[in-house]
Amino acid sequence: MKTIPLFVFAALLLQQAAAQGFTPTNLGGPAMKYQGLRDTDLVPDAQLREKGLKEWRLKRDTTLEKAKKLLEEKNYVAVNQLLFPYDYLEPEDALFYEYLGKSYFYSGLHQPALDCFIISYEQKKQTDLLFFIGQCHEKTGNEKEATKFYKKGAKEGNADCKAKLEQ
Repeated sequence: MKTIPLFVFAALLLQQAAAQGFTPTNLGGPAMKYQGLRDTDLVPDAQLREKGLKEWRLKRDTTLEKAKKLLEEKNYVAVNQLLFPYDYLEPEDALFYEYLGKSYFYSGLHQPALDCFIISYEQKKQTDLLFFIGQCHEKTGNEKEATKFYKKGAKEGNADCKAKLEQ
């Protein structure tokens, strides 16, 4: 007898939730703006991606300038909040991934930082990124890969990599 009112109550709650239209992509906020692009492994919505990339191109310089300033202020969470919404668009911008990687790295998130640094290094061969890549490998427990990147950085003249190898 008690289960009938409970069942009716649960049905009413479910009906209310359905009426509000909760779905993973309507969470709002800038971080979720392009979530639909990452939710599919097939072909992302090309029109939405193009719109997002246009927005990125318009805001690129000011956004990266803000990110650089925030990095200097050691406000890594703010850098991540600023750049993360555009990560879904996968812009071909080495500086974007360098700054995003540093925000992850200094926040202690070494695997996402490693991914960002590798993308940035592939797009623009900066020797200072080799030190960060080595650090990320070291922090994630891959000493062999870390040493490989330190050696590569030292060979290209990076002082931090040389110092790390001398330890």
